[in-house]
Amino acid sequence: MAAAALVACGGEERDTPDAGSGPAATFEPADCGAVTDADVAAAVGSTLFTRVVVSEAGCFWQENTAIGTFGIGMGISTWWYRGSDLDTERALELKVGRELVELTVNGNKGFKAFDENACSVYVAKGDDVITWSIQTVNPAMLPDLCSVAETLAQLSQDRLN
Repeated sequence: MAAAALVACGGEERDTPDAGSGPAATFEPADCGAVTDADVAAAVGSTLFTRVVVSEAGCFWQENTAIGTFGIGMGISTWWYRGSDLDTERALELKVGRELVELTVNGNKGFKAFDENACSVYVAKGDDVITWSIQTVNPAMLPDLCSVAETLAQLSQDRLN
């Protein structure tokens, strides 16, 4: 359900081949931040996540877990917030009660915001903010959530900077 709402805001959902054809010269949200499905699987140590959204705003990999027949809607995402800034995103994360830690990724200022079930890494890119996030209802079955988000954010920065 959350993914559908994001598609409506971000543009048309479309099927795309694996983004493994090499790094992009500039950030394009539909390129999933130059991160492939294989990169996501390597970061989490399994194929627990399936890419289900590719839009003009970013990408979302759905966690392949369910309660009975109901998917739980958690996952990994990358989004490009055009015209946003770190202060706006920082305020939103503080509002939901997450702990914040400042960081720099390849010379770009940012921060990570986390709690027991989620971690997001925000990185400033010019007048925009790019974020990588992971959310789950069962963090015990995954590696450290911030390690996953930081790994994916670093991959994007390495390939796009």
